[in-house]
Amino acid sequence: MPKKEKGLSQFKTQDLVLFKEKEDTKRKKADQYSFESVDQENKILCRCTYSPFGGHFRYSILIVNQSLAPITEMKIKIKLPEFLTLIRAFPPTISIPRMTSDEDTNQINLEFDELNEKSSKQIHLHLAPNALDKTGELRTIVTYVNNKDTVRVLDSRPVEISIDKISIEPKVVPSSYIREFSQQPRIKKVIKSMGIGIEHQVHSEIIYDILEQLFSIHNFQLVAKDVEKRILWYFGTESVIKEDILAVGRIVSNKIEIIASSPNQYLLISFLTQVTNDFKQFLILNGVVNSKDKVHDLECKNCGAILPYFPQKNESVECQNCNYEQNVW
Repeated sequence: MPKKEKGLSQFKTQDLVLFKEKEDTKRKKADQYSFESVDQENKILCRCTYSPFGGHFRYSILIVNQSLAPITEMKIKIKLPEFLTLIRAFPPTISIPRMTSDEDTNQINLEFDELNEKSSKQIHLHLAPNALDKTGELRTIVTYVNNKDTVRVLDSRPVEISIDKISIEPKVVPSSYIREFSQQPRIKKVIKSMGIGIEHQVHSEIIYDILEQLFSIHNFQLVAKDVEKRILWYFGTESVIKEDILAVGRIVSNKIEIIASSPNQYLLISFLTQVTNDFKQFLILNGVVNSKDKVHDLECKNCGAILPYFPQKNESVECQNCNYEQNVW
């Protein structure tokens, strides 16, 4: 505590303290008044976009506060059709609660305490189809409390989602065309990497045979195969949109990988969905697993990159892209 100076009366000391408190009170009232006087009408915006992203879709939500005052108690409700599965969110620090279900739709609820003046918040939801030949809507509703303590609502326009089945016609090409096709600038590539989570090891020959059956049933044309390295190359054309697609199946580092290349990213997403679902069903029919839950995706839970190998049960694996350490099963 500072010492009292001589000649300073008790009355004046009290007077000084009271004077300072009055100044602080005035300043707080002035700040409060300035926030309340800010016009927030039409300055809180919600923008939503939906687009292909690798082998799935990304739904982006951007909340923008263009005003000079914060908003509080922000709640975001995202309604999505049941044939879309949430696989991860960005930023990864966002906590995604369990989804609620209602008839043919699911709902994700997010809450944030505050969005400061002249700032924004962006959320990316990565959604993978779990079925084909489906149609539905994506919609976001945002509620918040403005600077006048009034609850306001922002309602995004519904986004129509359609996931189509594909039909492949075989196309004969020389093996030398594989590299040429893959290196074309317009070609996009997607990959699905999986591991089989069972106690005993499955012989790679069994999985290799299942991959051959899988591509043949979908009417792809075999281009080349390397039995020793456990790689298959197939080629085909989608019968409706007449777009070519190169499909590759391989077994590496205890992973089963299905890789596809095509100029049409929507075709690639439908292909991965259809082939992945059928592959899991083939594993059950061949007695390799007794449930689809035994097949684990090998995408990093943090960034989405493919993990370097399929780990043992309860063993962690580190993503080589973001260094995030995680358990797969």
